[in-house]
Amino acid sequence: MSKRQVEFLSDGLTLRGVVQIPEGTGPFPIVILGHGLSGLKEWTLPEVAEALVQVGIAGLWFDFRNFGDSDGKPRDEVSHYGRLQDWHAAISYATTLPEIDRKKIGIWGTSLGGRDVLAIAPIDRRVKAVVAQAPAIKWTPALAARMAGFTDIETFQQELAEDQANRVLGKEARYLSFVKPKGDDVKAAFIGGLSEDERRNYSGRVTLQSYQPNALLDVTPGVELIAPTPLLFILAEQDFLPGQKEAYQAAKEPKSLVTVGGNHFSPYSESKADSIKATKEWFEQHLKG
Repeated sequence: MSKRQVEFLSDGLTLRGVVQIPEGTGPFPIVILGHGLSGLKEWTLPEVAEALVQVGIAGLWFDFRNFGDSDGKPRDEVSHYGRLQDWHAAISYATTLPEIDRKKIGIWGTSLGGRDVLAIAPIDRRVKAVVAQAPAIKWTPALAARMAGFTDIETFQQELAEDQANRVLGKEARYLSFVKPKGDDVKAAFIGGLSEDERRNYSGRVTLQSYQPNALLDVTPGVELIAPTPLLFILAEQDFLPGQKEAYQAAKEPKSLVTVGGNHFSPYSESKADSIKATKEWFEQHLKG
């Protein structure tokens, strides 16, 4: 087994990540892994990749633009459409690796990354298997406002507009705390449980505009177009994000649903082993068969 730091370009920005290759003689299947809103490549992704490499599947995980070790400004801004470009770039980069079977590429995303893979799979047919874990399906104004810490949509939209106006005049981006002072106990517990290495690039902040760019995007209509690519949903019983079961129902075969215990962050903590097991078995079935 070998592991190495890598970098590749996306829209002229340098993205940085890690490639892990199994022992033995290739070419090997590969799974590209992506994190959620304000997440970093050190969060759970190495553990998923480690499980995959044990069954002969390579892994590539990276920081999206504006986060962690990757380039891009404003720092700590979620570029929703930019993330999709980063996924395409990562897939293209994977096809250039000499150890990799370019006809056996899988993608795995969690939370916002889960939404991403559902948007990527119907249009990038290089992808041969998909896992969407705790995906953010509907990015509605109400959900965006709540996640940003606002109690009403009107104030949220007014402050978004004010921040946009300031930024076109060259002023600094407005930042919010990633963990809100009230009502964010689940997220706070997750952040509090991170190791020192996982916190290496954690800033604790995210731009206000991170909650804006795709406020009306719902990926459900495109989910049925993923077929015939095999699709696995991993959902947490107490996840607060809307539209997950409806999106799964909209998907066509081949598909499968695994439900784990806990809340939205449980697949990174108490339900991690179950989530990783389901992921490993899915990719082993559909990329190694």
